[in-house]
Amino acid sequence: MTDTLLPNGIKDSGGERNYFRKGCNPFAQTGRSKLQNKRASLNQQIIKQMRIRAGAENLLKATSNNKVKEMVLLELSYVNSNLQLLMGQLEGLNSSVDVYQNTQDTANIPLIALGLKET
Repeated sequence: MTDTLLPNGIKDSGGERNYFRKGCNPFAQTGRSKLQNKRASLNQQIIKQMRIRAGAENLLKATSNNKVKEMVLLELSYVNSNLQLLMGQLEGLNSSVDVYQNTQDTANIPLIALGLKET
């Protein structure tokens, strides 16, 4: 949660006289927001490839020219491989839980079971 990125336009010199106080940077991205942005980008790319595939399938159904059919089949294979890669990347992002783990050292407090607690 503490790892942040500054946008391209803002420079951080590390001093106390920064424009933004520590923890107050509205442009900072946490690990969760970076993961969410990557997911959104992948989803947009997947939607684009699905539209291309749907258009290619429609063209394949509509055409009777063999040369055009070959080109469309080649495009379909390319789009399908792109979709598989994008789906794999999205699956990898969805299975990553490192962002949601607290990396700070916290004190471990032993828990006492209720049945063993003295009253």
